[in-house]
Amino acid sequence: MSKIFPVNVKSCFAAFIVLIAGMTVPAQAAPPAGLEDMLKTAVANGDEATFDMLVETALKTWPASRLDILKAASDIQQEWVAIDFRSEVVEAAAAAEEAERKSRARGIIYFLDPSLWNTTAQFGASSSTGDTDEKSIALGLAMSRDFGAKWSHDFNLDFDFARSQGVTTRRRILSRLQTNYKIGKGYYVSNYFEADFNKFSGFDHRLLDSVAIGAQLVKTDRQSLRLEGGPGVRVNNFENSTETSTEFLGRVSTTYDLKLTDNIDFKDQASMIFGTGSITFDNRATFGAQINTALAARLSFQVQYDSDAPVNAAAWDTVTRATLVYKF
Repeated sequence: MSKIFPVNVKSCFAAFIVLIAGMTVPAQAAPPAGLEDMLKTAVANGDEATFDMLVETALKTWPASRLDILKAASDIQQEWVAIDFRSEVVEAAAAAEEAERKSRARGIIYFLDPSLWNTTAQFGASSSTGDTDEKSIALGLAMSRDFGAKWSHDFNLDFDFARSQGVTTRRRILSRLQTNYKIGKGYYVSNYFEADFNKFSGFDHRLLDSVAIGAQLVKTDRQSLRLEGGPGVRVNNFENSTETSTEFLGRVSTTYDLKLTDNIDFKDQASMIFGTGSITFDNRATFGAQINTALAARLSFQVQYDSDAPVNAAAWDTVTRATLVYKF
């Protein structure tokens, strides 16, 4: 049985992530993940003195996260928070609401203003097996933003390109847009759209759109797990052909996030599509190591399976990427 990717490639990527992880420094001044737990323990024990000490120590240790610390303390036990601190939280919330109101008054610019989106760009190299076996350039762009308390948007764009002996061996553009609307505590409605232009997959392009009901199954300081599922439709346009097929489908997906340390995290995104004539599986596992406030290293492994792959196209594809990520 063949290996997923050569041993020397695995060794290089392992050395890369270990080296980067060793270089990491605290990415930003933020309270530790256990601060809220300690505050809750102090409240459960009726120990106001310890509660005050924890708040004061956190404010001195992470001054850049002052409002987050005060808000967390107020949410846990408002009566034990000093009046000046409470007023500071209220004033900050009022200022944020006013800034949001003024921003919305700009009309369409409010939605398009890039400064209001969380944006990251990545660049690196990739190694793939399956329909193509070579090393390639990997580029990526990710944008996310919440609109009020109900709406959230996530946009991702991946580009892989490779040439071998003067011939293009890989050219893929994959874009994904997901919009969520919260309908209750832990539940949301989702619309997922995907456009996949993969020259060597047997398809010229594939367009997918699905709606789903989602649930936040786990949500803690260290980890979160979302599950969603619903119906959709996919349009397949075959390579070197004018033939197009449309299939109705069901899509189930999960998103798992785990914070291993203050600077190292893990994310796994998996989806299963049950079409009228095929089953498609996709899983992407990613390790990230924060270097500083703006720069991170990322190592990801993606595996895809299509039970009804076109003739001369492999059913299984894998892509491994090692990239540097810059946060704007």
